[in-house]
Amino acid sequence: MAKRMNKTRCLVNSCIVSSPIGNLYVRVCKQGLHFLSQSDETVGDNFQPDKSQEVRIICSEDGKSAQEQIAYTVMWLHTYFHEIQALPNLALPSMCPTVGEGTFRGKVWNKLAEYVGPGCTVSYGELAKVSGHPGAAQAVGTAMATNPFQIIVPCHRVIRTDGTMGQYARGTRNEVKLWLLEHEGITGHKISHIKC
Repeated sequence: MAKRMNKTRCLVNSCIVSSPIGNLYVRVCKQGLHFLSQSDETVGDNFQPDKSQEVRIICSEDGKSAQEQIAYTVMWLHTYFHEIQALPNLALPSMCPTVGEGTFRGKVWNKLAEYVGPGCTVSYGELAKVSGHPGAAQAVGTAMATNPFQIIVPCHRVIRTDGTMGQYARGTRNEVKLWLLEHEGITGHKISHIKC
């Protein structure tokens, strides 16, 4: 994995982290995360969750420019997967402000991360409203489909108004969304809106 400079000149480091939902790819600079997502190979047909899987770095660059950010992200993910009851006591890993800065999508991602905690859900329309754009539910759906911060920006907690789950990763990882919701204690064919 090579270090690379993004268009805003952040020195970005990458690593791969094991997790109960499969390997996660992480890209980070000194300012925060640029990307966190499952490998593209993980789709509904081959999703094999393993709650006992440790969260740890399995492959990383040698660079030290963002090691503190990586270490905190790994610790946060460990807490999410193995000690979720302690998660409200932790700050979210930092997200680099250059990712989505000044855009509708960036505003929605930030609002979702701060507004909807573990065990809670929100509809696309509700998220549009709290983001200051009532009536923009479809645009919120697009923001969720392009979310670069899986789990940190919890797009799995965004559901349809009728209480059905909706899609995850453009419908390729719906089983992952269901697993994440159940991991957080949200179950049922129709998922009720839980305000937190």
